[in-house]
Amino acid sequence: MSQRYKFKSLQIADMAQQKVKTREKGQSDGITIFEIGDTKTINFILTDGTQQNFAYSHYLTAWLGKEGKERIIKVFFATHLVTIRGYCLDEIYKATLSQSLKMVTANDERYLSNVPEGNPFVTDVNIAWKSGKKD
Repeated sequence: MSQRYKFKSLQIADMAQQKVKTREKGQSDGITIFEIGDTKTINFILTDGTQQNFAYSHYLTAWLGKEGKERIIKVFFATHLVTIRGYCLDEIYKATLSQSLKMVTANDERYLSNVPEGNPFVTDVNIAWKSGKKD
């Protein structure tokens, strides 16, 4: 008869590996921030649950800036401007550049404390039509 031993050190290593995998997916403690992978579209999810996706074939350019403590990414498509606000958004911006960003989810700012420092956190996604009018 054989017994299976469960070593604590192996369990700790497994938990650490799972955290790395979820961080690669843009998740932190059960909160989804973004997802990357091989894709032809980006899906944006607003805090109220509204979703809209855009094809990379309509992608024009992206811009990364800072406003106070928050970072801002502006993603320009042929017909829309998508503005992403949050913290530590460099990783999301790089995924946009490589056209591997699949999804971005805005979360209520009260969950910011659940995310380890230095990890991306999106507080707002704003989707607006680009107007043809000149001001």
